[in-house]
Amino acid sequence: MNQPVPPNLSVAHLTGEAAELLRAAGAAPQGGRPGLLHTAEAAETVGALAGLTARLPELLDQVEAFLSSEQAAGRIGPDPAPAGDSAFDVIRTARDAREQLYEASRTAALLADVLAAAATTLAPLGASRTAGGPTTPHV
Repeated sequence: MNQPVPPNLSVAHLTGEAAELLRAAGAAPQGGRPGLLHTAEAAETVGALAGLTARLPELLDQVEAFLSSEQAAGRIGPDPAPAGDSAFDVIRTARDAREQLYEASRTAALLADVLAAAATTLAPLGASRTAGGPTTPHV
């Protein structure tokens, strides 16, 4: 599953693809594909989600830092400018977005920690995969 990522994809495209893959994973039982068949798969899924969420804070921090540098360089403005928007409105909007990204980053770090703990807790359950576990998906 670890296929090389084409180097020409934008960050926005990559994150959109990741969101689509998560959507598909969540829709799997209803989409005609098998759902979770073994507790080992549940443990693996939670472990993968822990790894995914552990990467979110860094990406969110990078977006926040980018917005800060763009604002400092005077390159942030409405596109196109709505009637009545002032430079102050643009500055306030950019500041609000940076604050929201900061909070999202902290929340993602907490989520990653909780998922990592859950993955650790679930890990021993995966050992019984071949010990007569369920053979039909849990939905």
